[in-house]
Amino acid sequence: MAAELSKAMTSDLEKDDFTNWMFETRTVEREVEHALKHLKSWMKDECVDTPLFLGPAKSYLQKEPLGVVAVLGSWNFPLATAVGPMIAAIAAGNCVFLKPSEMAPYTAKAIKTLFSRFLD
Repeated sequence: MAAELSKAMTSDLEKDDFTNWMFETRTVEREVEHALKHLKSWMKDECVDTPLFLGPAKSYLQKEPLGVVAVLGSWNFPLATAVGPMIAAIAAGNCVFLKPSEMAPYTAKAIKTLFSRFLD
């Protein structure tokens, strides 16, 4: 999987494999790890003070997704700027409309191939 993406990014931007791994692939992997690690705490309801006149009650903030989020990738870091924000939006419970950069066609094609293979 990482080899396909690295080859596509090399074709688009002529960056070496280490740069692709360090600034693109590993960045996205760390964002996924961070989201998975903190998702349970992000989903918890947050207790807040109850006004006195409401009597014996409990108040809390319940987090809800906004809806649909559009993520537009940039040409200079096509994977990190497209998939990184998408991870955060999905972790928040939103649907995502992802548009990779047209200036990085090989990376966009690799993203499409991998997403159709691994995501619903």
